[in-house]
Amino acid sequence: MRLAEALAERKALDARLSSIEGRLRANARIQEGDAVSEDPERLFALLDSTAEELRTLMVRIARTNRETVVDGRPLADWIAERDVSVRRFNILSGIERRSADDVRVVPVIDVVARKHEADALAARIRGIDARIQATNWATELC
Repeated sequence: MRLAEALAERKALDARLSSIEGRLRANARIQEGDAVSEDPERLFALLDSTAEELRTLMVRIARTNRETVVDGRPLADWIAERDVSVRRFNILSGIERRSADDVRVVPVIDVVARKHEADALAARIRGIDARIQATNWATELC
């Protein structure tokens, strides 16, 4: 299984856990005299098996990310850099010069310079993300 396929499977397992949670909530308590639509004990067993399947897959993904080296760095390092860069970009791009209802607002930072910084960061994020995606499709899961 390729790393990219494992990531898609991780997302599907996470969604399945959310579905099981909702089904458990709907069947854990019912009005007296009503019947449950699904056996809660079967749902708990399904929860346990799905959670274990997700845990095992997440461990394999993490191991693969640590052991796969791209341009001299573990893939996990590239992922961390991308994720932190995305956070920084979102903060930088959220800084606005002024809004229409401002009375007299003057910037205390160099907005243009920060905009250029955000643009450079966006380009870096795209490059890192492309590298990560290419590696995900080329790498077998450990």
